[in-house]
Amino acid sequence: MVDWQKAEGGRSLAASVELDKAFSRRLPPPDMLAVTLTVIGFFAIALVIARIWGIDFTFPRPGKIPGLDANYWAPPGIAAIAYLVIQLAGRQLIRRNRPSWAAFGRRLFDDYYLLALFIFVIYVHFNIKMWIPVVNPALYDAQYFAVDQALRPLIDLFAWIRAWGARIIPAVDIWYQAAFFAVFVLSFLTHSIGNRRWHYHNMIGLLLIEMVGPLSYLFAPAVGPFIFEQGPNRMATTAELTMYEVYKQVLAGGGAWVSENGGHYFAQPLAAMPSLHVGATFVIVYYSVVARQWVSPLAVLAFIWIVIESVVARWHYLVDLPVGLLLAVIVILVTNRLCRTRQAEIDRAGGLALAGRHG
Repeated sequence: MVDWQKAEGGRSLAASVELDKAFSRRLPPPDMLAVTLTVIGFFAIALVIARIWGIDFTFPRPGKIPGLDANYWAPPGIAAIAYLVIQLAGRQLIRRNRPSWAAFGRRLFDDYYLLALFIFVIYVHFNIKMWIPVVNPALYDAQYFAVDQALRPLIDLFAWIRAWGARIIPAVDIWYQAAFFAVFVLSFLTHSIGNRRWHYHNMIGLLLIEMVGPLSYLFAPAVGPFIFEQGPNRMATTAELTMYEVYKQVLAGGGAWVSENGGHYFAQPLAAMPSLHVGATFVIVYYSVVARQWVSPLAVLAFIWIVIESVVARWHYLVDLPVGLLLAVIVILVTNRLCRTRQAEIDRAGGLALAGRHG
């Protein structure tokens, strides 16, 4: 005879499990939820700063990246368009284990959501950066330049390497900015294909450092060593001097000047300590190397060039670099902690797929 009570209990248990699975599918993964809440917290901190110092958020007018003749929305825009083309082409080329349209759509949603978060974080980031002269007008340039003077042989070595590189690198002056944005776009595109093992790590790490960075600018700010001496990069020097004029305007005019004019100079605020170019590039390099990507040698070369050019072009003091690297290391540790569940799931899925092929 059939034990209807046990059968009914089994159906109830199965229904409960399916309900739990459906509910969990509706919830964002822990790392996505954590980074979303962190972005909200970052925005809340910015709102508090704006309220205390009486500063308004400004919306960017069309403008260009300092030291590079390109619109500052070009890198995320290129990443978004190229990503869609690569994902659609990749799905059509896959012969085995082609993802369903539902899984493909979920992947697109996740990636565009991360990119949208990144754009929003950059928007808040540059607003906070613009507010530095109002929030903390103290400058530590003299102290940081004293360190440069004590370590002058290292700067001279960097200058020699840069001069040697200028002989073989075309349009050498653009590569401090161009290399950074190139590795950002390439990292987003290359991590987003394949098993995506380190994709979320890379994007979440970049989000975190772009949130921590502008807040760290406020503690011991500096405008940069170009106020004492200028480097061989003419594009950088022109951008630095223009940005310094904006800094002085903000310092003199305060929140009222920012509210009226900030949007016209959205990408022009100065902040030397710490070096986020170095810190963010290190995050990209770390995850490209651990993922064993084909772009990792290019990322390493870009990182080395950015380190050298940041000092020689006088964007940064030497002391800015280790502080930027320290932020990057902290961010990587936090990111690996946040993404540990996702990494375990990817490893488990890879093991099941391997077992299926050999089974």
